[in-house]
Formats: sequence, C-alpha cells, structure tokens
Amino acid sequence: MVENPYFIPGLIGAVLVFQLILFLLIVGISGKIKRLSRMLVQQEPPIGPDLAGKKEATADQKKWFEVFLNEDPARRELPKKEQFAAFRRWREDQGLNWKA
Repeated sequence: MVENPYFIPGLIGAVLVFQLILFLLIVGISGKIKRLSRMLVQQEPPIGPDLAGKKEATADQKKWFEVFLNEDPARRELPKKEQFAAFRRWREDQGLNWKA
C-alpha cells in the first residue's frame, strides 16, 4: 500500500497545512466577532420616548377596558373574544378610536 517513501511525511504535511488554514480562519472569525461586539456595546439602547408612549397608551387602554367592563357587569361573563369585539365597538361609539 505504501510504496512511496514520501507518502507519510507528505500526508502529515498536508494535515498540518489544513490545520494552519483552519486556525487562520478561526482567528479571522473571532476578530470579526470581537469587532461586532464592540460595535453593539457602543450603541445606545433603544429606550426613549417611543417606549414611554407605548407604555402610556397601553395603560390608557387598560383603564378604558375597565370602564367598559364596569358599565355592564354582564360583559365580564362574555368569552374574551366577544369581550374584545364589544370593546372595539364601544370605543368606536365613544369616539376613542384613532381616525385615519
């Protein structure tokens, strides 16, 4: 099977070359990952007036939903799907929906 005297050294050399190439690829990828992580750390988190506005709108909707449920106690007995459908109609009747 092994008739060539350079087969084993050639095979070991090829394996070492492939390992060197793999090592260089790993070093390059890790450098890119470090650069990306530094870029992410430098960016500011997206917390701002948009998040505050969404929280306020959500709190406002919860308040109106409680008003809606308190107007008619039978509404609390409805399934959730029907409650929300009736709440959407109630909001439209009250003029609480945004107009396009």
